[in-house]
Amino acid sequence: MQIKRLLDDREVLVGDRLFDAQRRSYAFVEHSSGELVVTAENGHPIRFKPDELGCYVIHVNRTELGLAKERLRDYWENQ
Repeated sequence: MQIKRLLDDREVLVGDRLFDAQRRSYAFVEHSSGELVVTAENGHPIRFKPDELGCYVIHVNRTELGLAKERLRDYWENQ
């Protein structure tokens, strides 16, 4: 699973700074139960929906192996 920024499609990694609509800064910690867990300036963890921090989540395995399996599955389903 990957988390990406809406603005430039860059992947979000642990420790990256994210901003809410009021331009408050948060440090990304993890993705849990469909929400992003971040820490505020005071160090307290806070949960946000990805779109509240300008992000989106990719659920599909898009590695080369994952793509090869998907192509093979599509091939046999269309026969």
